[in-house]
Amino acid sequence: MRAGCLGTIGVLMLTAASPAAAGSPPAPTDVPHCDRPIGTASISPPQREWWTRYGLSSPEQLIKLMAQRSNCLKIVDRGAGLQMRNVERSLGAEGELQRQSNVGAGQIKAADYAIVPDVEDANANQSGGGGGLGGLLGGHAGYFGALAGGVHTQQATARALLTLVNVRTTEQEYVAEGAASHTNISFSGGGFGGGLAGIGGGYSNTSIGQVITQAYLVAFTDLVAHMQGMQPGEAAAAAPEKAYRVQTPILMHVTPAVSAKVVRSFAGGDTVYPTGQKNGIWWEVDDETGNRGWITSPQLVPK
Repeated sequence: MRAGCLGTIGVLMLTAASPAAAGSPPAPTDVPHCDRPIGTASISPPQREWWTRYGLSSPEQLIKLMAQRSNCLKIVDRGAGLQMRNVERSLGAEGELQRQSNVGAGQIKAADYAIVPDVEDANANQSGGGGGLGGLLGGHAGYFGALAGGVHTQQATARALLTLVNVRTTEQEYVAEGAASHTNISFSGGGFGGGLAGIGGGYSNTSIGQVITQAYLVAFTDLVAHMQGMQPGEAAAAAPEKAYRVQTPILMHVTPAVSAKVVRSFAGGDTVYPTGQKNGIWWEVDDETGNRGWITSPQLVPK
């Protein structure tokens, strides 16, 4: 009888805490999918290493796995992969690589976005069956909290954040949030689909790791839903053309011709801002004060 009551309480707690019970879609168990990538991203863990207190590894690999398997983002490696690339380039510069190895400058893919994973709140060992469910149970918190109050169990809870940052402008494009919770009454196994099965770093074989993974999955699903409404190339389009430096003294003309009226002259080292309009070797540029005109591109180098 006692076992039956505990089982009923567990089901009631799970049902009340379930988003589906509140009229929302059920919590995701696998990564969402995009028909085409939205852009390119790097994963940048926060400076606060919150994961160490829970015996977990950095969430970087977890978010990389979600991003890769969703097909929503191409991931560029700014960690070990970049270091190994630099080693190969150094070997090439020293003449150690085979001919036609084709390793050099101008080959690294630019990231459109940086994704910063963080945890707003996590509790790896919260005692009391109903103590941590108030935020999930809403108006039913009092009833179910009283019902579960006599059940002594452990509950893991987590609230995860994924911040999407435009790397060109550093603007925070979106902050996705995900919450998850489970108890040892109603939770059995990781419950994740093939996209996240067997993820290491403590995220699949510890209670708090599984809950944090679920919270990140909720947040990532929200992030993907937002990004699916974005247009390819939107990150680059949000930023102006990068600045260039004039190498030697040069004249700015009203039109792309040496015979055209001169707007002003530039000294070596002056900064100009291309508008994106081009005519052969001529580029339309703005100066620091808003003057616009045309100069020849061979005299320009990126700042």
